[in-house]
Amino acid sequence: MSSARPSELAAADLWARARGSVDLGRPGTGYKLGSRALTRLGREGLPPEAAAALRARILITMADAQVELGQVEQAASLLDAALRASPDAGPIVQASRGVLMARTGRLDSSLEHLDAAVAALSGSGGSRHNLVRALLWRGLLHLSEARLEPATADCEAAAELGRTAGLDAAVVIATHNLGLVKYISGDLPGALQQMTRAEEAGPLVRSGVRALDRAKVLLAAGLLAEAREVAELAERVFAGDRSRVDLADALLVTAEVDLVDGAALAARAAARRAARTYATAKHERGGLAARVMEIRAARQVRAARRSAAPGRARQDADRADQLAGTLAAAGLREDARAVRLLQAQALLEAGDLDAADRAAAAAAALGARDAGAGRRRHPRLPLIATELHTRVVDARLELVRGRRSAGLLHIRRGLDELAAYQARFGSQDLQSASAVHGLELTRLGLRTALQTESPAAILQWLERSRAASTRLAAVRPSADGVLARELSKLRMAMYRARMAEQAGEPDPELEDEVDQLRRRVRSRSWLVGGSGAVNRPLSLAAVQRRLAQAGGHVSIVAPFRGGGRFHALVITARTARYLRLGPDFGLEPTLNRIIGDLNVLADHRVLAPLRRVAAASLQSGLNRVADYIARPVEPLVQDGPVIVAAAGAAAIVPWALLPGLSGRAISVSPSVTAAVAGMGRTAEEFRHGVLAVAGPEVPHGVEEAQAVADVYAAGSPFEASNRLLTGADATGRAVLDAIPAGGLLHIAAHGHHESENPLFSGVLLADGLLYGYDVAPNPTLPSQVVLSSCDVGRTDDRPGGEPLGLVAALLRSGVGTVVAGTSRISDRMAAAVMTAYHERLFKGEAPAIALAGAIKAAGEIEGDPAPFTCFGAGL
Repeated sequence: MSSARPSELAAADLWARARGSVDLGRPGTGYKLGSRALTRLGREGLPPEAAAALRARILITMADAQVELGQVEQAASLLDAALRASPDAGPIVQASRGVLMARTGRLDSSLEHLDAAVAALSGSGGSRHNLVRALLWRGLLHLSEARLEPATADCEAAAELGRTAGLDAAVVIATHNLGLVKYISGDLPGALQQMTRAEEAGPLVRSGVRALDRAKVLLAAGLLAEAREVAELAERVFAGDRSRVDLADALLVTAEVDLVDGAALAARAAARRAARTYATAKHERGGLAARVMEIRAARQVRAARRSAAPGRARQDADRADQLAGTLAAAGLREDARAVRLLQAQALLEAGDLDAADRAAAAAAALGARDAGAGRRRHPRLPLIATELHTRVVDARLELVRGRRSAGLLHIRRGLDELAAYQARFGSQDLQSASAVHGLELTRLGLRTALQTESPAAILQWLERSRAASTRLAAVRPSADGVLARELSKLRMAMYRARMAEQAGEPDPELEDEVDQLRRRVRSRSWLVGGSGAVNRPLSLAAVQRRLAQAGGHVSIVAPFRGGGRFHALVITARTARYLRLGPDFGLEPTLNRIIGDLNVLADHRVLAPLRRVAAASLQSGLNRVADYIARPVEPLVQDGPVIVAAAGAAAIVPWALLPGLSGRAISVSPSVTAAVAGMGRTAEEFRHGVLAVAGPEVPHGVEEAQAVADVYAAGSPFEASNRLLTGADATGRAVLDAIPAGGLLHIAAHGHHESENPLFSGVLLADGLLYGYDVAPNPTLPSQVVLSSCDVGRTDDRPGGEPLGLVAALLRSGVGTVVAGTSRISDRMAAAVMTAYHERLFKGEAPAIALAGAIKAAGEIEGDPAPFTCFGAGL
C-alpha cells in the first residue's frame, strides 16, 4: 500500500486503505477514508464504467463500516446505492447484506444471503477478498448455531484462499475463528492454541474481536481475572472504534465475569448498558442476551439478601417465563433452557413447588430437543454452567420433596461432570481455576451432606468437592521447547531483577520484562489438553478395608469448613465418626501468626528476649488451633500414624507441632482416596537414584547436601546413580536434567511462595528460581522430593476451592511424596533433621515415620522448632 498521505492518494488507493481499516477492525477510520475516496472519485474523471465500479466498492466498504458502528439503516441505504451504481456488484452487496443481518441478529436471512453470495463469488472468478470475507462470516454463522463441520470447512477454505491471494489479515482471522470452533466443541486448550497462532501472525488484525473471544475462552476456563483484563481491553478498543455491537458483546462478557465472581450488581449494570447499546444498533438477539444476563444477576442479588423475599422471587419468575418464551420463539433454545432453570429456582424460593417442577420440566424438554437434533451429543464446554445449574435445580426439587438421597445423587453426578470438565485441561492452572463453575453445587452438596450426619455421605461429598487435587490423573504434558526457553529467560530475568533490587537500584525495564515473561509462560501452559481421565472416589467401606489391610493402626482425620464452622471426619479401620466442631475461629490469621513466630525462631540473629516472646506467641497459636480442631478428634484416633486429609489453610497447619499430636507420624494429603491408595508403597525410592542439590545463600546447604549424598553412598550398591549438585553447577536446567526417574530429589535451598500465582512458587538455585511450571513437562520425575531450608509447603485456594502451590504442583505432576516446610526452618535444624531423616529412609522406614523420628531426635539436640510436613503418600 502507498505510503503517501491521504490528501495525495487517488480514490482507488483511498478505498484500499478504507477496506484495510475495516478489515483490521477500525470501522470509524474506514468510513472516513471511504468518504474521502468518494469525494476524490468525483474529481478524477475516470471512464463511466470504471468510476461506477469503484463507486460501488467504496459504498460497500462504507456500508460495512456502518454495520460495525451500529448504523444499520445508513448501511442498508449505502448498499442500495452501491447496487444502483453498479448492478455487477450484486454478489458483493449480497455478502455485505448477509453480514448486516448477522450483526443485527437475523441469522436465518443472513445465511441465505451469504450462501447465495458464496455461490456467486465462487463461480464468477471475481475478487477473492470478497469471497474470503463471505466465507468467514458464514463460518461464524454456522458457529453460532453449533454447526461445527460446515464452520470448520468455511474457515479452512477462507484460510487457504487468503494464503494463495496474499490476504494476510484474512488468514489471521480464519486461524482465530478455527480457535472458536475448538472453543464451541469443548477443546479450550486447542482454542487457545489457535488464537495464540493468530496473535503471533497478526497482532493488529481485529485486535478487539480477538481479545473478546479470548476473554470468553478464559472465562470458560475459570480464569476470572485474566478474562476481565482481556474483556476490558476489548471494550476500550471497541469504544475507540465506535463499534457498537462489539462493545455490547464485550459488556456482556464483563457482566458474565462479574456474575461468576459474585458481583451481581456490577453484572446487572453492565447487562443494562449492553441492552441499551444493542437497542441503538437494532440488534434484537443481542438485546435478548442482555435480558438473560439481567435475569441471572437478579437471581444472585436475591441469594445475597439475608431474608427471603417470595414476592421478589415471584416477580423474577414471571419475567423469566416471558423471556424464555421469547427466546424459544427466536430459536434460542439453549438460552431459553437456561432461563427456565432460573425461573424454576425463583419459583422454589417463592414456595411454588408445582410451578417450579413445570419450569424445570420445560428446561429438560428444551435440552432433550437439542439432543434429539444431534446438537448435544458432545456437551459444549461453554455450557458447563447450564449443565451444573440443571443439577442444582434438580437436586433442590428433590430436597424440597424430602428425597435427600435423590438430591445427593444429582449433586454427586454434577460434581462428576465438573471433574470430567476439568480433566480436559492439561494445565494445573486451568484445572484448579475451572472449579469456580461448580461453587453453587459444591456448597449445596456440603449443606445436604452435613444434614445427613452420615460419615459415608460426607466422605463422598468431600472427595468430589476438590476434583483437580483429588481425582484427576497426573498432569504430565509433553516437553515444550518454547515453554522451557521462556522459563529459562524468566529465571535469568528474575535473578537480575533480584540482584538489582538488593543493590538498591531496582530496574523498571527489567521488572517489566519479568512481568511480560510471566504472562507468556502462564499463557503457554494453558495450551495443553488433558487426558480426560477421572478417578472414582473410594467409598467409606473401601477406605476402612484398606486401613485394616495396613494393620489397623492408621487413623484418618479430615477437617473442613462449612456454614461458618469447622467439621471433621475421623476414620479408622473399625469406626467412622462425623464431628461438628466449633465456630470458625479465624484459622488464617492464627496460622499467619504461627508462621511469623516460626520464622522469627528460625533466625538465630534475633535477640533472646524477642525469641522468648515469639516462642510464647507460637505456643498460644498452636494451642488455639489444637483446641478447635485437634483435641476434639484426639480421643477417636488410634495410637499409630495419622493421615490428615485437608486442603487450603488446614493443609499447612504444622500438625506435628500441635499439642497432643507432637511426635506422631503425620502425612497430609488433599484426598482420603489418594492417601489410602498410596499406603504400603515401598519407601526405598533411593534405589532408583538420588540427586542432592544445594542452592545459594544457605549457610549449611552444601554440607547438608553432601551429608545426604553420603548417607546413600555408604555401602550402597546404587552409588553410580547418585549425584550431587552444588555451587554454580546447581542450575535449574542441570537439576531438571539430572532428576532420577522414580528416585529421590533432595534440595537444600531457599524458597519463594507466590500467593497470586502459586505455580510461580519455587526454590532458589544458582541461576534463579526453579518453578512449579518447570516440573510437569520434565521427561523424568522423582518419586519423592525433599525441600529443605525453605517454606514452599504453603498453598493458596483458587476461587473454586482448589489448592495450588509448589507442593500441590509436584503431587499433581505425579510425585508421590513431598517433604517440605510450611515456614522458615533454621539452617542447623534443617541439616540435623534431614541427615536423620535420610538415615531412617535408608533403613526402610516410611517417609512420615522417618520424618517424625528425625524431628524428635533432632529436637532433643537443637531445641529449635522443625515445622516439616510430609505431603502425599507418607505411610
